[in-house]
Amino acid sequence: MNVELLLQELSHLSFLTQLIIFSAENIVLLLIAVLIGKLIEPANTVLKSKDQKWLLSTLICNIFITALGFQLYQLQLIKIDFSNHLGAIILDTFLLIVLMDFFMFCFHYLAHTLKWFHPIHKLHHTHVDTSVYSLFVLHPVETLGFGFIWLILISVFELNYISLTIYLFLNLMYGIFGHLEKDLFPAFWYQSFFTKWISTTKFHSDHHKNQSHNFGFYFTFWDKIFKTII
Repeated sequence: MNVELLLQELSHLSFLTQLIIFSAENIVLLLIAVLIGKLIEPANTVLKSKDQKWLLSTLICNIFITALGFQLYQLQLIKIDFSNHLGAIILDTFLLIVLMDFFMFCFHYLAHTLKWFHPIHKLHHTHVDTSVYSLFVLHPVETLGFGFIWLILISVFELNYISLTIYLFLNLMYGIFGHLEKDLFPAFWYQSFFTKWISTTKFHSDHHKNQSHNFGFYFTFWDKIFKTII
C-alpha cells in the first residue's frame, strides 16, 4: 500500500467526508480497546452510566485532533518521511517513544501539581480500580492537551510513516494494558535489567491508588530520575 498516495487521495475529498473517515477510524480504535478488555477481563469491562458522556467527549476530542493533524499535513506544517529505510524507522520510533513519554510525564506531573489543573485531572482518578474504559474517562482539556503534545512533536520532526504507525499502535496497547485490572506482565519483567525500566500494568495501577507517584507512561526511569517512583 502506498501511504503517501492514499493521503493524497484523502486530501482531495471534502472536509465532511474526511471527518466521517476520521470518526470511523477513532470509533474502530475505541471498539478494539473495548473488545480487548472484554476478551481479557469480561467481568471488569463494564461501562458505567456516569462515564458515558466522558467516553463520548474523549472520542470527539480524538476525532478533532486527527482532523487537525491532517489539516496541518495538508498545509505542510507536518511533514512525513515516506521512505522504507530501516535505520530511519528504528531511530524515529525510538525518538517518538522516548520524547512522547517525557513530555507526557511532564504534562501528567503538572496535572497533579498545578492547582487549576488537578481538579480537571481528578476526573480520571474517579477510577481507583481501573478498566479499559478508564483510558477514555478524561476531561476534554486533558485529552486535547495530550493531543497537542503529539501534534507539536510531529510538527517539529519529519518522522517516518512506519514509525508513526508503530507508535500509535504501541500507545493504544499501553493505554489498554495500563488500565486493566489484571497484570499481564510476567514476574521476571520486574527484575530483569532489560525490562524493569519498561512500564507495566501494575506500575500505572499503583499510580491510580497513590496519585503522588508513577507519572510515566511507557518507562519507569523518568520517575526514578525525578524521585516520584513507588
